[in-house]
Amino acid sequence: MSAEHEMYLALFREGLRRAMAEEDVNDLHNWLTETLLKMGGKSDGDGVLWWEDTFAFYDGLLAKREADAAVPASERKALLWPWGSWNRMIDPLPGGMLAVISAGDGMGKTTYAEMMAEEWALQRNRVVFVHYELAHAVMMDRRYARHAGMTVRELKSGELTPVQRQLVNEAHDKLRIIRGGITYQHSAGWTMERTVARLRQLKADGLCDVVVIDYLEKNAASRRQLQMFGSSPYQREADNVEQIKNFAELTETPVVLLAQMSKAGKSADFGDIDRTSMRGAGEKSEKANVVVLLHRDKDDSAEGAYSNTVNVRVDKNTLGPTGKFVQWMRPETFSVYDVDTVRTELNY
Repeated sequence: MSAEHEMYLALFREGLRRAMAEEDVNDLHNWLTETLLKMGGKSDGDGVLWWEDTFAFYDGLLAKREADAAVPASERKALLWPWGSWNRMIDPLPGGMLAVISAGDGMGKTTYAEMMAEEWALQRNRVVFVHYELAHAVMMDRRYARHAGMTVRELKSGELTPVQRQLVNEAHDKLRIIRGGITYQHSAGWTMERTVARLRQLKADGLCDVVVIDYLEKNAASRRQLQMFGSSPYQREADNVEQIKNFAELTETPVVLLAQMSKAGKSADFGDIDRTSMRGAGEKSEKANVVVLLHRDKDDSAEGAYSNTVNVRVDKNTLGPTGKFVQWMRPETFSVYDVDTVRTELNY
């Protein structure tokens, strides 16, 4: 019997053993996907780059960059951020990089993620937007509020005027020019294992250039995680970050991951927060290549409401400098602007 035949027999025995042990079906699927990916020759040799190969590797890398640069700008894929303030500080995410965007409840994390996804799709990328909490109808209402300039309440009324319906049609036309696209993956109740398996499937089908995940803490715990970590949410979240980072690196896919602040971070002033203010900060911060924190103060003129001003802190950046700046949010249309353009774009 050949060594290859023996390898397949071992695989089938292990799969049968795991199935008979009644492992979580998502864990079983995840193991099988990983194993077949390695057997299919898609691994990178356990991450080894031999010294004698480094020179050809770098020449090839430079040649690829030259070829990419020669592509006309109108046909080139890019991952520029939607705002000049971000592009001045953070380079586009290379494949395998993980960016974490963290803020407290109601600060506008999802708005930022939605605008990133749309901008990257406009730049010819196929974006996968994983949303654990918001249903497809809610995501579409938010999108058309942003692009039609109407409130969600108006869009949900069922009584749009001819003018309002025309605004929606114009938003359709504006969005149809996007050369990439966004796949909205509603994953309520999903584990990270199941999420990563779906991302691998979309990647294999050529439908995934970049991933946005909204948001980490909404993942369901898998049976494996419950057995290993019990009731500790922080260890489970650390395991989830490990899984998504491994996916990013293995498939050379950039990922943006939204994450919550800790209880202390939510109540702290902007000047007092840093990446240690994230919930279960250690693993998220260590695995992330970029960490951006968002904060909005309460508006004294409107009881209980948040200010339109967003304080942004780039607290970790392996791609460049760290620092802080201010942006402007228009919550009713789920939009964010740089302060140097807000007056001309919003007539404020």
